[in-house]
Amino acid sequence: MAIRNRKSGAWLAPLILATLVSACSAPGVQQADRDNAAQQGGQPPHPAALSEYRRLLAEAQQLSFTLDFNQLRRAFVESAEYNPHGGVELAGLPEAYESVEQSKFDECLQHVDEVLARNYMSLEAHMIGVVCSGRSADMEREDRHRYMVEGLMGSIESSGDGRSQESAYQTISTSELRGFVRLKGLQVLDQSLVYDQQGVYDKMQVRDPESGDEYPLYFNVSEQFAHSVDTAGGE
Repeated sequence: MAIRNRKSGAWLAPLILATLVSACSAPGVQQADRDNAAQQGGQPPHPAALSEYRRLLAEAQQLSFTLDFNQLRRAFVESAEYNPHGGVELAGLPEAYESVEQSKFDECLQHVDEVLARNYMSLEAHMIGVVCSGRSADMEREDRHRYMVEGLMGSIESSGDGRSQESAYQTISTSELRGFVRLKGLQVLDQSLVYDQQGVYDKMQVRDPESGDEYPLYFNVSEQFAHSVDTAGGE
């Protein structure tokens, strides 16, 4: 098992803690989750549909230095376990946020485990896990959560700069988008969907609290939008 140097991501914990303080009150980014909760019931997916995602996920859980997080995220989207929404409706996540606010860090980790048992790709759960495991002095666990946060964030950041539709960040779930914005420490002022021939975009007007700068950020949400339509059409 490869273990990353904890010091390389030492900036994460204070940044995450600061962004979690206002996690439950950020406008715009929560509403998209409320119309469709994570659908985890029904028959288990066929093993063949999970093979690539599960293979890559096993590498992630071993903290592999060679794992391609772009490939992992693509495999997740193509798997039967993929849900385009996830997030606040996922059992355990609201309770994890609440536990952080109440400084109940051991209880927080129990809720994080509840979330990750259903969706190990939850950026929000892992970023909360960094804080709670650090405050609980569980350094090995903190490494695991930080590994996922850094890998997922790096994959999103490699997709563009978010400053236009042409260079939009590629996100694969509402929860991932929300976690990305929070980890950047940005305040969401407004949110809207825009379209062009290339796809569907979530346009967020954000403010940098440190500089006071306000600007739009674009996220290509075509993947989750297409899956949302497919899900609604199948109901």
